[in-house]
Amino acid sequence: MVEVKSEALARQLDAAQAITHVGSWEWDIKTGSVSWSDELYRIYGLEPRSRSVTLELFLSSLLPEDRDRIQGEIQGAIARKGRFSYRERIVRPDGSVRVLDTIGEVVCGEDGAPASLLGTCRDVTDAVRSERLVAGEREALEKLAAGATLGDVLSVIVRFIEDASPGSFASILLLDETGLKLYTGAAPHLPAAYSKAIDGAAIGPSAGSCGTAAFRKEPVFVSDITTDPLWTDYRHLLEPHGLRACWSIPIFTVEGRVLGTFAIYHKDPRVPDPASRELIERAAHVAGIAIERRQLDEQQRALSARIERAREEERTSISREIHDELGQALTALKLDVAWVARRANGNDELRAKLAEMANATDVILQSVRRISAELRPGILDAIGLRAALEWQAEEFTRRTGTPCVMRADAGELQLDRELATTVFRIFQEALTNVTRHASATQVDVRLWLERGQLCLDIADDGVGVPEISPRRSTLGLLGMRERARRCGGECAIRRREPRGTLVALTVPLRFPSERDRELGT
Repeated sequence: MVEVKSEALARQLDAAQAITHVGSWEWDIKTGSVSWSDELYRIYGLEPRSRSVTLELFLSSLLPEDRDRIQGEIQGAIARKGRFSYRERIVRPDGSVRVLDTIGEVVCGEDGAPASLLGTCRDVTDAVRSERLVAGEREALEKLAAGATLGDVLSVIVRFIEDASPGSFASILLLDETGLKLYTGAAPHLPAAYSKAIDGAAIGPSAGSCGTAAFRKEPVFVSDITTDPLWTDYRHLLEPHGLRACWSIPIFTVEGRVLGTFAIYHKDPRVPDPASRELIERAAHVAGIAIERRQLDEQQRALSARIERAREEERTSISREIHDELGQALTALKLDVAWVARRANGNDELRAKLAEMANATDVILQSVRRISAELRPGILDAIGLRAALEWQAEEFTRRTGTPCVMRADAGELQLDRELATTVFRIFQEALTNVTRHASATQVDVRLWLERGQLCLDIADDGVGVPEISPRRSTLGLLGMRERARRCGGECAIRRREPRGTLVALTVPLRFPSERDRELGT
């Protein structure tokens, strides 16, 4: 009767361990013998009681980078003679990696010396993977929302997938505008020579895993690159690097348009299990969100740039019309007034009135020139950026009474018109902010060249810009940053110590001939 109950309890214990994925073990320190429960065998990817267990077998199952740490944990537990816990990663015979949480206790003999260790191992692989995926997805989306580059966001996605699948190499390829070629979006740990070789490769019915997945618009899982016909034209690129398996899945927009591919490589032939498929699908989903969002950002930026160019052209047109037509008309009127005045001999009242008219004409002419210059300073097109900035600094000083001292370490450059306009408008906006908000007594401006970059610093000694994030900036500050970004540059706005604000603009140099070549003219 007791034996029957014992067997029933053993079955219940085995069932409980199988349900909870918890296996038990015991290690006799003196004899070196190790015993595992049936569930622990299964956790290690072995048939229950299919082979004898030794400490050496246990250590050989650990990931190489974990072995020294785990041995230290065990020796420390024996020395302390108490309970212990640690996390370990094991490699099953099929090459898959599992994460285990181990809890144990040192059992001492009658003499007080450690006699054995016993404990449990719980398979927490799925939970750990889920935690890492959620954390990785959150980090990628936070970077996306913060305005990080697409490459940085995609690298985060690749990294958290590689962390969730130890021993793997992940990559994201982006489909070009023609929909015919794939270019590297992120592949930080793939061999550089291989990434370079496939950058710009055409998609097709037999173009490796990624090129075929993009062409078919469906997942392509190649378990052995050395024998799969899809890799006939690309096999030689991977052979020197020992990569044997490649699983690829297309990245889609919400409407089903292919954006690129997400792929995982392994150094041994293998077929993806359901967990790996889910991993790839989640990565492709997050990558799709990031890529589509950045494409929308680029479209909005292009639209904004187009609107801004149209506004500048309109300003230039209006400025010229005001300066030329209205200015000429007023000049002719002034000449007519002078002609009449010369013939109004003996009529003092008429001469006085004509003098008033001449003075009013002069005031109107000055207003016309000022309005024309504010719309589009002719000096910017006629002479160049440096002269336009110096003129604007002088105008600022004249209007506000606040000294604006400019130091230019760069000669007069005939820059691309759009670039020169961008720098000038940012300078104007910075001075406008000083006038409205800074209460400054001095503004210092420096213009210089550095490693192919045009640099402009505008520093004031006012109250200083509030310490707020770029996402909460005012429209003026956001506009300055966006103008710089459209030219491939950066506009940083920060507080100075002990007081004041610094606007630091850096943009790549661009000359008219370069712009003309890009436009094909």
